[in-house]
Amino acid sequence: MEEWCTTPPRKAKPRKLLEIAETVHGEDRMSELPVHIIHHIVCNTSLNLDEAARTCVLSKRWYYCWISRPHLEFSQLSGNVHMTLEKFVTLVDESLQFHVEQKIRLEEFILTYHDPNLASPTDGWIELVVKHNVKVLGIHVSGSESPYYILPDVIYAAKELAKLGLSRCKFEFDISNTNIRFCCLKDLFLYNVHISDGQLQRVIDTCPFIRNLTILDCDGISKLHAFGLVHLEILAVASCKLESVIVQAPNLRDYGYAGVHSIDDIFLPCKIAILDAYNTLQILTLTGASITDQQFDDVFSKFANISELSLIKCYMLKNLKIVSGKLKKFTLTQWRNLKKATIQAPNLLEFYFDGDKMPFSSMNPSSLERARLDFVLPDTVISNFGDVDRSWYTNLHLFVQKFNYSKGLIFAISCHKIKSILIYEIQEKLLFPRVMMSR
Repeated sequence: MEEWCTTPPRKAKPRKLLEIAETVHGEDRMSELPVHIIHHIVCNTSLNLDEAARTCVLSKRWYYCWISRPHLEFSQLSGNVHMTLEKFVTLVDESLQFHVEQKIRLEEFILTYHDPNLASPTDGWIELVVKHNVKVLGIHVSGSESPYYILPDVIYAAKELAKLGLSRCKFEFDISNTNIRFCCLKDLFLYNVHISDGQLQRVIDTCPFIRNLTILDCDGISKLHAFGLVHLEILAVASCKLESVIVQAPNLRDYGYAGVHSIDDIFLPCKIAILDAYNTLQILTLTGASITDQQFDDVFSKFANISELSLIKCYMLKNLKIVSGKLKKFTLTQWRNLKKATIQAPNLLEFYFDGDKMPFSSMNPSSLERARLDFVLPDTVISNFGDVDRSWYTNLHLFVQKFNYSKGLIFAISCHKIKSILIYEIQEKLLFPRVMMSR
Protein backbone atom coordinates (compact mmCIF):
# COMPACT_ATOMS: atom_id res chain seq x y z
CA MET A 1 0.00 0.00 0.00
CA GLU A 2 1.31 3.42 -0.92
CA GLU A 3 2.28 5.67 1.99
CA TRP A 4 1.32 9.35 1.90
CA CYS A 5 2.95 12.22 3.72
CA THR A 6 2.21 15.92 3.84
CA THR A 7 5.70 16.89 2.71
CA PRO A 8 7.29 14.40 0.30
CA PRO A 9 11.05 14.00 0.68
CA ARG A 10 13.20 15.75 -1.86
CA LYS A 11 14.90 13.40 -4.27
CA ALA A 12 18.56 14.03 -3.80
CA LYS A 13 21.17 13.60 -6.49
CA PRO A 14 24.63 12.16 -5.79
CA ARG A 15 26.46 15.35 -6.71
CA LYS A 16 24.36 17.37 -4.28
CA LEU A 17 25.00 14.78 -1.60
CA LEU A 18 28.72 15.01 -2.21
CA GLU A 19 28.58 18.79 -2.00
CA ILE A 20 26.75 18.60 1.34
CA ALA A 21 29.25 16.09 2.68
CA GLU A 22 32.15 18.35 1.80
CA THR A 23 30.79 21.78 2.74
CA VAL A 24 29.14 21.48 6.16
CA HIS A 25 31.95 22.84 8.37
CA GLY A 26 34.31 20.18 7.11
CA GLU A 27 32.36 17.45 8.89
CA ASP A 28 31.25 14.18 7.32
CA ARG A 29 27.57 14.67 8.13
CA MET A 30 26.40 12.17 5.51
CA SER A 31 28.06 9.26 7.28
CA GLU A 32 26.10 10.07 10.42
CA LEU A 33 22.72 9.52 8.79
CA PRO A 34 20.73 6.55 10.15
CA VAL A 35 20.97 3.40 8.08
CA HIS A 36 17.24 3.34 7.25
CA ILE A 37 17.48 6.90 5.81
CA ILE A 38 20.43 5.91 3.63
CA HIS A 39 18.53 2.82 2.46
CA HIS A 40 15.60 5.03 1.47
CA ILE A 41 17.80 7.42 -0.53
CA VAL A 42 19.65 4.63 -2.32
CA CYS A 43 16.70 2.33 -2.99
CA ASN A 44 13.53 4.43 -3.11
CA THR A 45 14.40 7.71 -4.81
CA SER A 46 14.53 8.49 -8.51
CA LEU A 47 18.26 7.86 -8.76
CA ASN A 48 19.17 5.81 -11.77
CA LEU A 49 21.59 2.90 -11.43
CA ASP A 50 24.73 4.88 -12.20
CA GLU A 51 23.79 7.77 -9.88
CA ALA A 52 22.89 5.45 -7.01
CA ALA A 53 26.17 3.58 -7.42
CA ARG A 54 28.13 6.85 -7.19
CA THR A 55 26.68 7.53 -3.73
CA CYS A 56 28.90 4.69 -2.48
CA VAL A 57 31.88 7.06 -2.41
CA LEU A 58 30.28 9.08 0.39
CA SER A 59 31.31 6.64 3.13
CA LYS A 60 31.68 2.99 4.01
CA ARG A 61 28.20 3.05 5.49
CA TRP A 62 26.74 4.30 2.20
CA TYR A 63 28.66 1.66 0.28
CA TYR A 64 27.38 -1.08 2.58
CA CYS A 65 23.77 0.10 2.21
CA TRP A 66 24.10 0.25 -1.56
CA ILE A 67 25.64 -3.16 -2.09
CA SER A 68 23.51 -4.92 0.55
CA ARG A 69 20.09 -3.81 -0.64
CA PRO A 70 17.69 -6.78 -1.07
CA HIS A 71 16.19 -5.51 -4.32
CA LEU A 72 18.76 -5.56 -7.10
CA GLU A 73 17.83 -4.00 -10.42
CA PHE A 74 20.41 -3.50 -13.15
CA SER A 75 19.94 -1.96 -16.57
CA GLN A 76 22.72 -1.58 -19.11
CA LEU A 77 21.00 1.52 -20.43
CA SER A 78 19.90 3.85 -17.63
CA GLY A 79 18.34 7.01 -18.99
CA ASN A 80 20.81 8.27 -21.59
CA VAL A 81 23.74 6.57 -19.94
CA HIS A 82 25.01 3.41 -21.62
CA MET A 83 27.14 1.22 -19.40
CA THR A 84 30.00 -0.63 -21.03
CA LEU A 85 30.08 -4.41 -20.95
CA GLU A 86 33.01 -4.59 -18.56
CA LYS A 87 31.62 -2.01 -16.13
CA PHE A 88 28.18 -3.61 -16.13
CA VAL A 89 29.54 -7.11 -15.47
CA THR A 90 31.75 -5.81 -12.65
CA LEU A 91 28.84 -3.98 -11.01
CA VAL A 92 26.53 -7.00 -11.05
CA ASP A 93 29.30 -9.41 -10.01
CA GLU A 94 30.33 -7.33 -7.00
CA SER A 95 26.75 -6.84 -5.80
CA LEU A 96 25.87 -10.52 -6.03
CA GLN A 97 29.14 -11.70 -4.56
CA PHE A 98 28.65 -9.46 -1.53
CA HIS A 99 25.22 -10.99 -0.89
CA VAL A 100 26.66 -14.49 -1.10
CA GLU A 101 29.66 -13.83 1.13
CA GLN A 102 27.70 -11.94 3.79
CA LYS A 103 24.66 -14.23 3.53
CA ILE A 104 22.35 -11.28 2.94
CA ARG A 105 18.81 -12.01 1.84
CA LEU A 106 18.00 -11.34 -1.81
CA GLU A 107 14.37 -10.61 -2.60
CA GLU A 108 14.54 -9.34 -6.16
CA PHE A 109 16.87 -9.52 -9.15
CA ILE A 110 15.89 -7.62 -12.31
CA LEU A 111 18.28 -7.53 -15.27
CA THR A 112 17.84 -5.55 -18.48
CA TYR A 113 20.49 -5.58 -21.21
CA HIS A 114 20.98 -5.56 -24.97
CA ASP A 115 24.58 -6.70 -25.44
CA PRO A 116 24.56 -10.33 -26.70
CA ASN A 117 27.90 -10.91 -24.96
CA LEU A 118 26.06 -10.73 -21.63
CA ALA A 119 24.29 -14.05 -22.21
CA SER A 120 27.05 -16.10 -20.60
CA PRO A 121 27.43 -13.91 -17.47
CA THR A 122 23.64 -13.92 -17.13
CA ASP A 123 23.69 -17.72 -16.85
CA GLY A 124 25.99 -17.45 -13.86
CA TRP A 125 23.96 -14.65 -12.24
CA ILE A 126 20.74 -16.67 -12.53
CA GLU A 127 22.45 -19.66 -10.93
CA LEU A 128 23.59 -17.49 -8.02
CA VAL A 129 20.21 -15.85 -7.35
CA VAL A 130 18.34 -19.14 -7.64
CA LYS A 131 20.65 -20.72 -5.04
CA HIS A 132 20.05 -17.61 -2.93
CA ASN A 133 16.27 -18.27 -3.04
CA VAL A 134 15.35 -15.10 -4.93
CA LYS A 135 11.63 -14.25 -4.81
CA VAL A 136 11.34 -11.96 -7.85
CA LEU A 137 13.28 -12.58 -11.05
CA GLY A 138 13.21 -10.58 -14.27
CA ILE A 139 15.35 -11.10 -17.37
CA HIS A 140 14.69 -8.59 -20.14
CA VAL A 141 16.62 -8.39 -23.39
CA SER A 142 15.94 -5.06 -25.08
CA GLY A 143 16.03 -4.36 -28.80
CA SER A 144 14.15 -6.20 -31.55
CA GLU A 145 17.43 -7.07 -33.26
CA SER A 146 18.98 -8.63 -30.18
CA PRO A 147 19.14 -12.45 -30.17
CA TYR A 148 16.89 -14.35 -27.80
CA TYR A 149 18.43 -15.25 -24.48
CA ILE A 150 18.22 -19.03 -23.97
CA LEU A 151 17.16 -19.73 -20.41
CA PRO A 152 19.51 -22.05 -18.49
CA ASP A 153 18.11 -25.21 -16.90
CA VAL A 154 18.98 -23.96 -13.43
CA ILE A 155 16.13 -21.46 -13.55
CA TYR A 156 13.57 -24.27 -13.29
CA ALA A 157 14.90 -25.12 -9.83
CA ALA A 158 13.77 -21.76 -8.40
CA LYS A 159 11.44 -23.25 -5.81
CA GLU A 160 11.10 -19.98 -3.82
CA LEU A 161 10.30 -17.85 -6.88
CA ALA A 162 7.04 -15.89 -6.53
CA LYS A 163 7.25 -13.62 -9.59
CA LEU A 164 8.93 -14.27 -12.94
CA GLY A 165 9.14 -11.79 -15.81
CA LEU A 166 10.84 -12.58 -19.12
CA SER A 167 11.29 -10.52 -22.27
CA ARG A 168 12.89 -11.79 -25.49
CA CYS A 169 13.90 -15.09 -23.90
CA LYS A 170 13.65 -18.63 -25.21
CA PHE A 171 12.62 -21.82 -23.45
CA GLU A 172 14.62 -24.86 -24.55
CA PHE A 173 13.93 -27.45 -21.85
CA ASP A 174 12.92 -31.05 -22.55
CA ILE A 175 9.35 -31.52 -21.29
CA SER A 176 9.91 -35.24 -20.75
CA ASN A 177 12.74 -35.07 -18.22
CA THR A 178 13.04 -31.50 -16.89
CA ASN A 179 11.93 -31.07 -13.30
CA ILE A 180 10.24 -27.68 -12.95
CA ARG A 181 9.89 -26.54 -9.34
CA PHE A 182 7.83 -23.35 -9.65
CA CYS A 183 5.69 -24.43 -6.72
CA CYS A 184 5.52 -20.91 -5.21
CA LEU A 185 5.13 -18.92 -8.44
CA LYS A 186 2.21 -16.46 -8.33
CA ASP A 187 2.94 -14.03 -11.16
CA LEU A 188 4.21 -15.04 -14.61
CA PHE A 189 4.85 -12.40 -17.28
CA LEU A 190 6.05 -13.44 -20.74
CA TYR A 191 6.71 -10.83 -23.43
CA ASN A 192 8.17 -11.65 -26.84
CA VAL A 193 9.16 -15.08 -25.57
CA HIS A 194 9.66 -18.21 -27.66
CA ILE A 195 7.94 -21.21 -26.08
CA SER A 196 6.18 -24.30 -27.46
CA ASP A 197 2.68 -25.53 -26.59
CA GLY A 198 4.08 -28.41 -24.57
CA GLN A 199 6.55 -26.22 -22.69
CA LEU A 200 3.90 -23.63 -21.82
CA GLN A 201 1.51 -26.32 -20.64
CA ARG A 202 4.22 -27.89 -18.52
CA VAL A 203 5.09 -24.55 -16.89
CA ILE A 204 1.43 -23.78 -16.12
CA ASP A 205 0.81 -27.26 -14.72
CA THR A 206 3.69 -26.81 -12.25
CA CYS A 207 2.34 -23.50 -10.90
CA PRO A 208 -0.60 -24.46 -8.67
CA PHE A 209 -0.65 -21.06 -6.95
CA ILE A 210 -0.38 -18.86 -10.02
CA ARG A 211 -2.44 -15.69 -9.61
CA ASN A 212 -1.47 -13.51 -12.57
CA LEU A 213 -0.67 -14.91 -16.03
CA THR A 214 0.31 -12.49 -18.80
CA ILE A 215 1.39 -13.67 -22.25
CA LEU A 216 2.17 -10.96 -24.81
CA ASP A 217 3.55 -11.19 -28.34
CA CYS A 218 4.94 -14.70 -27.85
CA ASP A 219 5.65 -17.16 -30.67
CA GLY A 220 5.97 -20.91 -30.87
CA ILE A 221 2.55 -21.52 -29.30
CA SER A 222 -0.77 -22.18 -31.01
CA LYS A 223 -3.06 -22.58 -28.01
CA LEU A 224 -3.46 -21.73 -24.36
CA HIS A 225 -5.42 -24.22 -22.29
CA ALA A 226 -5.41 -23.61 -18.55
CA PHE A 227 -7.46 -25.89 -16.33
CA GLY A 228 -7.83 -26.19 -12.58
CA LEU A 229 -6.04 -22.96 -11.71
CA VAL A 230 -8.04 -22.20 -8.59
CA HIS A 231 -5.88 -19.22 -7.60
CA LEU A 232 -5.76 -17.52 -11.01
CA GLU A 233 -7.24 -14.02 -10.80
CA ILE A 234 -5.80 -12.18 -13.81
CA LEU A 235 -5.29 -13.56 -17.32
CA ALA A 236 -4.04 -11.39 -20.20
CA VAL A 237 -3.26 -12.76 -23.66
CA ALA A 238 -2.33 -10.43 -26.52
CA SER A 239 -0.69 -10.52 -29.96
CA CYS A 240 -0.07 -14.28 -29.98
CA LYS A 241 -1.05 -16.36 -33.01
CA LEU A 242 -3.38 -18.68 -31.13
CA GLU A 243 -6.10 -20.96 -32.42
CA SER A 244 -7.82 -21.25 -29.05
CA VAL A 245 -7.74 -19.83 -25.52
CA ILE A 246 -9.63 -21.98 -23.03
CA VAL A 247 -9.44 -21.27 -19.33
CA GLN A 248 -11.05 -22.92 -16.31
CA ALA A 249 -10.35 -20.81 -13.23
CA PRO A 250 -13.12 -20.46 -10.63
CA ASN A 251 -11.68 -17.27 -9.10
CA LEU A 252 -10.81 -15.39 -12.29
CA ARG A 253 -11.75 -11.70 -11.96
CA ASP A 254 -9.89 -9.98 -14.84
CA TYR A 255 -9.72 -11.46 -18.36
CA GLY A 256 -8.19 -9.70 -21.34
CA TYR A 257 -7.69 -10.97 -24.89
CA ALA A 258 -6.25 -9.16 -27.91
CA GLY A 259 -5.94 -10.93 -31.23
CA VAL A 260 -3.37 -10.76 -34.00
CA HIS A 261 -4.36 -8.91 -37.15
CA SER A 262 -3.13 -9.49 -40.66
CA ILE A 263 -3.48 -7.20 -43.66
CA ASP A 264 -6.41 -4.77 -43.79
CA ASP A 265 -6.73 -5.00 -40.01
CA ILE A 266 -8.39 -8.44 -40.28
CA PHE A 267 -7.89 -10.47 -37.12
CA LEU A 268 -6.96 -14.13 -37.15
CA PRO A 269 -9.75 -16.35 -35.79
CA CYS A 270 -9.33 -17.70 -32.27
CA LYS A 271 -11.73 -19.71 -30.13
CA ILE A 272 -12.25 -18.12 -26.72
CA ALA A 273 -13.87 -19.98 -23.84
CA ILE A 274 -14.16 -19.22 -20.12
CA LEU A 275 -15.43 -22.35 -18.43
CA ASP A 276 -15.83 -21.01 -14.91
CA ALA A 277 -15.62 -17.81 -12.85
CA TYR A 278 -19.33 -17.15 -13.31
CA ASN A 279 -19.54 -15.26 -10.01
CA THR A 280 -16.06 -13.74 -9.81
CA LEU A 281 -15.31 -12.23 -13.24
CA GLN A 282 -15.48 -8.43 -12.97
CA ILE A 283 -13.36 -7.12 -15.86
CA LEU A 284 -13.68 -8.39 -19.44
CA THR A 285 -11.64 -6.90 -22.30
CA LEU A 286 -11.88 -8.25 -25.85
CA THR A 287 -9.85 -6.74 -28.68
CA GLY A 288 -10.07 -8.20 -32.16
CA ALA A 289 -12.05 -11.19 -30.91
CA SER A 290 -13.84 -13.23 -33.57
CA ILE A 291 -17.07 -13.42 -31.59
CA THR A 292 -20.61 -13.29 -32.98
CA ASP A 293 -23.72 -11.74 -31.45
CA GLN A 294 -24.98 -15.09 -30.18
CA GLN A 295 -21.59 -16.08 -28.79
CA PHE A 296 -21.31 -12.80 -26.94
CA ASP A 297 -24.84 -13.18 -25.52
CA ASP A 298 -23.96 -16.67 -24.29
CA VAL A 299 -20.76 -15.42 -22.64
CA PHE A 300 -22.08 -12.21 -21.11
CA SER A 301 -25.23 -13.79 -19.69
CA LYS A 302 -23.12 -16.22 -17.63
CA PHE A 303 -21.12 -13.51 -15.86
CA ALA A 304 -23.55 -11.44 -13.85
CA ASN A 305 -20.92 -9.48 -11.91
CA ILE A 306 -18.98 -7.85 -14.74
CA SER A 307 -18.42 -4.21 -13.80
CA GLU A 308 -16.00 -3.22 -16.60
CA LEU A 309 -16.51 -4.27 -20.22
CA SER A 310 -14.37 -3.27 -23.22
CA LEU A 311 -15.16 -4.36 -26.79
CA ILE A 312 -12.55 -3.11 -29.27
CA LYS A 313 -12.35 -4.03 -32.95
CA CYS A 314 -14.80 -6.91 -32.54
CA TYR A 315 -15.88 -6.69 -36.17
CA MET A 316 -18.27 -9.66 -36.17
CA LEU A 317 -20.70 -7.97 -33.78
CA LYS A 318 -23.78 -6.55 -35.51
CA ASN A 319 -26.59 -6.42 -32.96
CA LEU A 320 -25.19 -6.04 -29.49
CA LYS A 321 -27.38 -6.48 -26.41
CA ILE A 322 -26.18 -5.70 -22.91
CA VAL A 323 -28.44 -6.02 -19.89
CA SER A 324 -26.70 -5.63 -16.56
CA GLY A 325 -27.29 -4.03 -13.19
CA LYS A 326 -23.62 -4.37 -12.21
CA LEU A 327 -21.93 -2.76 -15.23
CA LYS A 328 -20.15 0.47 -14.23
CA LYS A 329 -17.78 1.10 -17.15
CA PHE A 330 -18.30 0.27 -20.84
CA THR A 331 -15.97 0.86 -23.79
CA LEU A 332 -17.15 0.27 -27.35
CA THR A 333 -14.61 1.40 -29.93
CA GLN A 334 -13.26 0.79 -33.43
CA TRP A 335 -16.09 -1.30 -34.80
CA ARG A 336 -17.18 -1.74 -38.40
CA ASN A 337 -20.41 -3.69 -38.80
CA LEU A 338 -22.34 -2.84 -35.64
CA LYS A 339 -25.86 -1.69 -36.50
CA LYS A 340 -27.57 -1.63 -33.14
CA ALA A 341 -26.48 -1.66 -29.51
CA THR A 342 -29.12 -2.17 -26.87
CA ILE A 343 -27.66 -1.06 -23.56
CA GLN A 344 -29.68 -1.47 -20.39
CA ALA A 345 -27.31 -0.67 -17.56
CA PRO A 346 -28.97 1.56 -14.95
CA ASN A 347 -25.79 1.85 -12.85
CA LEU A 348 -23.39 2.66 -15.69
CA LEU A 349 -21.00 5.46 -14.65
CA GLU A 350 -18.52 5.63 -17.56
CA PHE A 351 -19.12 5.17 -21.29
CA TYR A 352 -16.53 5.45 -24.07
CA PHE A 353 -17.43 5.12 -27.76
CA ASP A 354 -16.10 5.88 -31.20
CA GLY A 355 -17.69 5.30 -34.60
CA ASP A 356 -19.55 6.98 -37.44
CA LYS A 357 -23.08 6.17 -36.26
CA MET A 358 -25.14 6.14 -33.09
CA PRO A 359 -26.23 2.51 -32.60
CA PHE A 360 -26.95 3.19 -28.93
CA SER A 361 -29.42 6.10 -29.33
CA SER A 362 -32.09 4.34 -27.22
CA MET A 363 -29.71 4.11 -24.26
CA ASN A 364 -30.56 6.03 -21.08
CA PRO A 365 -27.39 7.91 -20.06
CA SER A 366 -28.81 9.65 -16.98
CA SER A 367 -26.60 7.65 -14.58
CA LEU A 368 -23.33 8.54 -16.34
CA GLU A 369 -20.70 10.59 -14.58
CA ARG A 370 -18.17 10.47 -17.40
CA ALA A 371 -18.56 9.91 -21.14
CA ARG A 372 -16.49 10.34 -24.26
CA LEU A 373 -17.91 9.90 -27.76
CA ASP A 374 -15.60 10.19 -30.77
CA PHE A 375 -17.52 10.34 -34.03
CA VAL A 376 -15.73 9.66 -37.28
CA LEU A 377 -18.26 10.90 -39.76
CA PRO A 378 -18.91 9.02 -43.03
CA ASP A 379 -17.09 9.85 -46.23
CA THR A 380 -20.25 11.52 -47.53
CA VAL A 381 -19.55 14.45 -45.23
CA ILE A 382 -17.81 16.99 -47.43
CA SER A 383 -17.00 20.17 -45.62
CA ASN A 384 -19.08 21.07 -42.58
CA PHE A 385 -21.45 19.83 -39.92
CA GLY A 386 -24.48 20.66 -42.09
CA ASP A 387 -23.55 17.80 -44.40
CA VAL A 388 -24.33 15.24 -41.69
CA ASP A 389 -27.46 13.17 -42.17
CA ARG A 390 -30.37 14.83 -40.38
CA SER A 391 -31.40 11.64 -38.54
CA TRP A 392 -27.89 11.36 -37.10
CA TYR A 393 -28.08 14.92 -35.78
CA THR A 394 -31.57 14.33 -34.36
CA ASN A 395 -30.45 11.20 -32.54
CA LEU A 396 -27.45 13.03 -31.15
CA HIS A 397 -29.62 15.94 -30.05
CA LEU A 398 -32.06 13.67 -28.22
CA PHE A 399 -29.29 11.61 -26.66
CA VAL A 400 -27.50 14.66 -25.27
CA GLN A 401 -30.72 15.89 -23.70
CA LYS A 402 -30.95 12.73 -21.56
CA PHE A 403 -27.75 13.43 -19.63
CA ASN A 404 -28.03 14.49 -16.03
CA TYR A 405 -26.08 17.74 -16.14
CA SER A 406 -26.97 18.55 -12.53
CA LYS A 407 -24.04 16.24 -11.60
CA GLY A 408 -21.65 18.75 -13.14
CA LEU A 409 -21.08 16.62 -16.24
CA ILE A 410 -19.20 18.16 -19.16
CA PHE A 411 -19.91 16.23 -22.34
CA ALA A 412 -17.52 16.35 -25.31
CA ILE A 413 -18.09 14.77 -28.73
CA SER A 414 -15.06 14.66 -30.99
CA CYS A 415 -15.36 14.39 -34.75
CA HIS A 416 -12.19 13.84 -36.79
CA LYS A 417 -13.42 14.94 -40.20
CA ILE A 418 -14.47 18.56 -39.86
CA LYS A 419 -13.39 21.76 -38.19
CA SER A 420 -16.68 22.83 -36.65
CA ILE A 421 -17.91 23.50 -33.15
CA LEU A 422 -21.45 22.63 -32.10
CA ILE A 423 -22.71 24.21 -28.88
CA TYR A 424 -25.77 22.61 -27.35
CA GLU A 425 -27.74 24.90 -25.03
CA ILE A 426 -29.59 23.42 -22.06
CA GLN A 427 -31.89 24.65 -19.35
CA GLU A 428 -30.69 27.77 -17.61
CA LYS A 429 -30.39 26.20 -14.14
CA LEU A 430 -28.20 23.32 -15.26
CA LEU A 431 -24.47 23.41 -15.82
CA PHE A 432 -23.70 24.49 -19.37
CA PRO A 433 -22.26 21.50 -21.27
CA ARG A 434 -19.77 21.85 -24.08
CA VAL A 435 -20.36 19.68 -27.11
CA MET A 436 -17.26 20.13 -29.22
CA MET A 437 -16.49 18.89 -32.66
CA SER A 438 -12.90 19.32 -33.76
CA ARG A 439 -10.61 17.64 -36.18
